[in-house]
Amino acid sequence: MGGRNVVVTGGGTGIGRGIVRRFVADGDRVLIVGRRAEVLEELAAEGGDVVPIAGDLTDPRQVEEVTARIVEAAGTVDVLVANAGGSRHGPQETVAQVADHWVATMRQNVLSAVLIEHALRPHLRSPGGRVVVISSSTARHLAGNAAYGASKAALSRWVLALGDEIGGIGGTANAVAPGYVPETELSGVSLAKERVERIASAIGVRRTGRPEDIAEAVHWLASPGAGYVNVTVIETDGGRRRQD
Repeated sequence: MGGRNVVVTGGGTGIGRGIVRRFVADGDRVLIVGRRAEVLEELAAEGGDVVPIAGDLTDPRQVEEVTARIVEAAGTVDVLVANAGGSRHGPQETVAQVADHWVATMRQNVLSAVLIEHALRPHLRSPGGRVVVISSSTARHLAGNAAYGASKAALSRWVLALGDEIGGIGGTANAVAPGYVPETELSGVSLAKERVERIASAIGVRRTGRPEDIAEAVHWLASPGAGYVNVTVIETDGGRRRQD
């Protein structure tokens, strides 16, 4: 393909970095958005047509600033990959702590995607625009913390409405739901080899995921060949068989 304008949020590390590299390999211009400018610039230094844009997508004012920079650099957006997000940790003993945890998690995972999509929709290619949202297998499985899983389930539900809305202008919206991918900041500290092997044994393909696995699913959903795929959540977890 090549020659498209692709926006990847949370594109500096982990799965996002893998997605950026996949589109760069196609010759696309990739605009990577994240909170840490130095991380984005490090990835941009690898080469390709990469534009780093720093900003916090939970802040409406910064979303407007980021959008203005995207439009200035690219004009029309062919593909938006809403990948920004993460899991929060900390005490949840008091009501106030629980409230802070849930509100912050929803802002980080849901609001960040909703705001940037809303801001960029007038600039999404019509027809042919693609929105791909990164959900998680924890939206359906009892793993990870409850707030994180609930926020990812909310994204999967949002995609149903979003696909109907932008379907009217010739676009599509879908989600990819990764399973366990160790090479991400979300996974936190490295797990013992035995623990990783136990997780892998509960996966149909008997291995854990890689950022490249998720990037390929995203890349396909953004391709012309997926033009009739809409409001779908693709489970990209290797065939998870049971809770670990």
